[in-house]
Amino acid sequence: MDTVEIMLLFSSLNTHFKKFILTEEGKRMIETHKDKEKLLYLIIEKVPNMIEAHIQNMLQKTENFHKVIEDLEAYRTSLYSIYTTVARILFKENEEYIEALQQLEKTGYEVGLYFGEVKEMNRETFLQLTHSIRIHSFDYVCSLINVHLSKPEERSFLISRLFEILNARFNSCVNGFLSAKDKQIHYLHNQKLSIMGQMAAGMAHEIRNPLCSIKGFQQLMKRMVLNKTANTNNFLNYIDICINEITKIENLVYDFLLLARKGDSRKRSWEKVNINQIFQKIHALAACFALEKNVTLHLSLPSTTLFTYGISSYIEQIMLNIIKNSISALHPGGLLLINLYPSIDSKEAILTFVDNGIGIPENHINKIFEPFFTTKEDGTGLGLSICKRLVEEMRGSILIQSKEKEGTTVEIRLPLVPHVM
Repeated sequence: MDTVEIMLLFSSLNTHFKKFILTEEGKRMIETHKDKEKLLYLIIEKVPNMIEAHIQNMLQKTENFHKVIEDLEAYRTSLYSIYTTVARILFKENEEYIEALQQLEKTGYEVGLYFGEVKEMNRETFLQLTHSIRIHSFDYVCSLINVHLSKPEERSFLISRLFEILNARFNSCVNGFLSAKDKQIHYLHNQKLSIMGQMAAGMAHEIRNPLCSIKGFQQLMKRMVLNKTANTNNFLNYIDICINEITKIENLVYDFLLLARKGDSRKRSWEKVNINQIFQKIHALAACFALEKNVTLHLSLPSTTLFTYGISSYIEQIMLNIIKNSISALHPGGLLLINLYPSIDSKEAILTFVDNGIGIPENHINKIFEPFFTTKEDGTGLGLSICKRLVEEMRGSILIQSKEKEGTTVEIRLPLVPHVM
């Protein structure tokens, strides 16, 4: 802040000084108008130093502080507003002082809510941040008070006020932050309970159907034996049906347990998979979704056939899930580009899904692979989590880049089968 800005801010406070000097408490605190002018000027002049000391402290103590704050210049401006507000309040009369303190508590609580709900800052970083601001502002202002005020009662009065102001601001800020986190925890708890209920209902439904078939054929086979009408061919047919239904249940249970297991890949069922062929198959299946939503799908395949080593049903599930997500994000008339091509070194197959849909908010992009995280009313938050796990099972990687209101790009890389194989 330059000298002109400091003087403009100071001139706006002159009225408060003139009123304040008439009170007994004001006379006891600072003897002359000139002392107040000088002290406030010096405090405001030191504000940039307080801010810089705090930021340097946070950069040393907090990893990736730039990313946490995102915009350091906007953060400096915000801090400047806080510090100058504290300076104003420090020299107010009693009634104005009490009103200003109440307003400070209110805005502090709102700031805490913002950091908790919007910025979603973690608890440790937030507490460290508020502590650092308080410590550096208190140290700088106390130093100025001790140097420029000669009377002990004046120093004691101002330091007590400063301590009270900072406590009012930052205690309310912490209360707002903790309130936001409590709301989030309560919401997530209820959401997870709801999802668990949906999963349980879905599992019960999917398991009950094959169990009903198994039970029905078992009863039929028992009746045939009791009536002595059993036929070997019928028995074998019924047994095959029962085995197939049990296999369905096994596969279903495996898919649901997939998220909870690491490194539990079914390598025994891995095979050389034709990625081009799967792309064409899934593209045909997805065409009906695109038609229903009135959007366009464009498929681009390489001239050579690409093979990976894995499980074809995994790749089908991954592609279909991502295509459905992309289509749901498109407005009518939107476009989804689906591309497959080899990497420059021919060691990986690169699958990209590029849409011009609604995009993903920046504060959500780091959470999209978390189980149960969803922005859809009817979503479970498991789709992308499962996709990520399946891709990693096949020693691949998945990356999502997005910009709100512009679109999303999903890139999947899978290792290619060497030509010698």
